[in-house]
Amino acid sequence: MTADLVDFLRARLDEQAAAAVSAGGTGEIWRALGTGVYSAATAEDDVPPLVTAGPEVGGSDEDAARAEHIALHGPAQVLRQVEATRGLLERYTASGTGAELPDASHRSADDVHRMAVDMVVRHLAQAHADHPDHRPEWRP
Repeated sequence: MTADLVDFLRARLDEQAAAAVSAGGTGEIWRALGTGVYSAATAEDDVPPLVTAGPEVGGSDEDAARAEHIALHGPAQVLRQVEATRGLLERYTASGTGAELPDASHRSADDVHRMAVDMVVRHLAQAHADHPDHRPEWRP
């Protein structure tokens, strides 16, 4: 894997994190109720404030499905996904155990692990294939 691919993916994660923080960060839980998306400090809030809405009266199933989709990608969820992906990148870029252990089998196992993580990182970057900085050679 190239350092450019890791840098590309980290930049996308930074963008996602910044957008999530601007939209409410971890202090809110987004829930879909009908065709609207509501923000709550806790899941037990009775009347959470409206984040966004489709037609409230006579909304379609499609409007409700959109609201559910938006709620599933609320700021707290996005930040958890960003941190999980950053953890994977840190694991990939950290020194492997193979360099510390002279046994050839440990180096071989580390090489296999790095190849597996490389494939995962390429798949994660593929989610951003429409970004102008994405390169075709990064495809999995």
